[in-house]
Amino acid sequence: MDDIAEAIHLMVDAVQPPVAAQPRTTIAPIRVPTVEEFLCHKPAEFTGKASPDEADAWLRKCEKIFRVMNCEDEQKLLFATYLLNEDAKYWWIGMQQQIETREESTTWANFRTRFLEKYFPDTARQDRETEFLALQQRDMSVQEYVNKFEHLARYSS
Repeated sequence: MDDIAEAIHLMVDAVQPPVAAQPRTTIAPIRVPTVEEFLCHKPAEFTGKASPDEADAWLRKCEKIFRVMNCEDEQKLLFATYLLNEDAKYWWIGMQQQIETREESTTWANFRTRFLEKYFPDTARQDRETEFLALQQRDMSVQEYVNKFEHLARYSS
């Protein structure tokens, strides 16, 4: 009897296609960057008492950290606004109220646009572009001229 049962099992196994083992794929948990990790990069606070160039440099530094940390837009907004203090903090509180009144979304793109309008207005950008177009080496060393050229070139349209 055992021989018959074993023969039946062998016949069934022979008829059925083998079940392929499913490859195990491990999905890494999505890690959301924390403010503590952001602060490890030592970003500067922004008070609003800055020249247009300093405001532009502050924003670029934040965006550099965001790239390294692979931040989503939601974290960018939270982290950048966390660094606002004094006048800049009050400006942002008022700007948020305006955004909500207009029923717009409070997004990173919206913050970035409003920040640049306030702290690096078009007039400042136009001044840098004019400076770029009029740039001459004169008494600068070649390296100083190259540095100035590269700095101003990003404002040229």
